[in-house]
Amino acid sequence: MDFCAVVNCMDGRVQLPVIHYLMDRLGVSYVDSITEPGPVKTLSEDPNGPTSESMLRRVAVSTEGHGSTVVAVVSHADCAGNPAGEQGQRVQLSKSLDLVGRRFPQVAVLGLWVDDAWTVHEAELREPTSG
Repeated sequence: MDFCAVVNCMDGRVQLPVIHYLMDRLGVSYVDSITEPGPVKTLSEDPNGPTSESMLRRVAVSTEGHGSTVVAVVSHADCAGNPAGEQGQRVQLSKSLDLVGRRFPQVAVLGLWVDDAWTVHEAELREPTSG
C-alpha cells in the first residue's frame, strides 16, 4: 500500500505527528490529507451537510484515485474548531468512523486521538466490511 487518507483538523500542530504516525503504522509512502477545523464535530453532527460531503468527496479521490485502503479520522486536544473536550470528541470520533465506514465499506477506518503533548494514540480500528 502506497497511500492512505486522513481526515484531520486544520490545526498545524497535529499535521506532522499524524502523518509520521500513519507512515510508520501503515507503512505507506504518502498520506492524502483532508483538513477542516474540528472535522469530527462536523462529520458527527451534520453528516449530510455540505462540509461533510466535501470531506467525503475528497476521501473518495484518495480511495478511488490513489487506492488508499485505510482512512484515518483525527480528533485532538485543544481544538479551536471543536472545544468539546476529549470525552466529547471521542464520542464524535466514533460517530465519524461510523459515517466513513458506511460510505467506504471497502477500506479500514482508523480513529486517532492526539493528546496535548501532540502524541498520537490509536482510538479504534475498524476493518473493511466489504471486499
